[in-house]
Amino acid sequence: MQFIIMLLLISILIIAHELGHFWVAKRCGVRVERFGFGLPFGPTLWSKKIGETEYCVHAALFGGYVAFPDDTPDSPIPADSKERFENQPLWNRFAIAVAGVTVNAILGWAIMVFVIMGWGLPNGDISVQKLIAPDVPAAVAGIQSGDVIAGYDTNKTLVDDRPLDVRWGELQTYIQNNPEKPIQLTVLRSGEEIRIQVTPTAEGTIGFQFAPLRKYEPQHNIFIASGQSAQFLGNFVVENFKAMGRMFTDFDPKQLGGPVQIVKTGGDMIDSGGIQDGLILTAIVSIILAVMNLLPIPALDGGHILFIVIEALKGSPLKKEVQERFVQAGFLVLMGLMVFVLWNDLNNLLFNGGSLPTETPAPQAQPAEPAPQPAGGTP
Repeated sequence: MQFIIMLLLISILIIAHELGHFWVAKRCGVRVERFGFGLPFGPTLWSKKIGETEYCVHAALFGGYVAFPDDTPDSPIPADSKERFENQPLWNRFAIAVAGVTVNAILGWAIMVFVIMGWGLPNGDISVQKLIAPDVPAAVAGIQSGDVIAGYDTNKTLVDDRPLDVRWGELQTYIQNNPEKPIQLTVLRSGEEIRIQVTPTAEGTIGFQFAPLRKYEPQHNIFIASGQSAQFLGNFVVENFKAMGRMFTDFDPKQLGGPVQIVKTGGDMIDSGGIQDGLILTAIVSIILAVMNLLPIPALDGGHILFIVIEALKGSPLKKEVQERFVQAGFLVLMGLMVFVLWNDLNNLLFNGGSLPTETPAPQAQPAEPAPQPAGGTP
């Protein structure tokens, strides 16, 4: 049941993204011929035409799109009609392209404000949830499930009032920066403080997954909650880009997680921590989708925005054939990435007990799987 709830939450993000494109396009006078939930591959589960728009639900649920007359070669709309996306003024096209990510950013922020006012920001101490394997460095050094990581180095404390993600980031950086070098950790076990020396692997891991000892304090002032929401999500955006940067230096393909892993993780979080944990993950995914979709990659919203910026700078659009080739190339690359992360998801679920073999609280979100439409798509 928890997985269904998480799937519905992620589906809301997709539909909201496409509704952003849809609403702004209609306001600009662009005809929307099709509104699709799911990627347009394989069987269509349901479709109905209402007014000038056909609404569809496809079997490949992790995606969405809006289709304009520009996307249909045999569309009856004249080539010079303002109902076509390509014939709209520059600013209208920019507004349509950026609408989806704007909705995702606002929605992610609003969900976090709701969580903060209803439950509070998740905080607490870093607890060892489980050891990845019996022979990982943490297990060899004597760290046990249930230990609270109270400090590191000689005098760096982790049991304090700073945000949990900040403290976790410090610990993770410390471990990653000392591959194959002995490091000192301080743990609390049954009220006793114990110093443990552990040597990270060459990859900078010690082999455990953490779970926060949750503490929630609702914030009923909406202005303070709004600021806390922005700061909380901003930290995750920064960490996401740091993780992307590390992909170029210590890239491990097995660590890439996709929509199946996100839904699985979200379902587990709801099961263990309550609906608020699923909502927090939903907010994080929403804001990261907004940022990822702004990347200047053809077939994503950022790719279309890039074409618009180039047109604004040079005074004329790129040739349509050039744009189409770039979009097709980007689409093929992203579809390959989608297949790869889905394979990773299934492999992790079937053979790794549903967990990624890393010291991380949640999988990093990947760029959205695209749909071949000017407004872009979301997973």
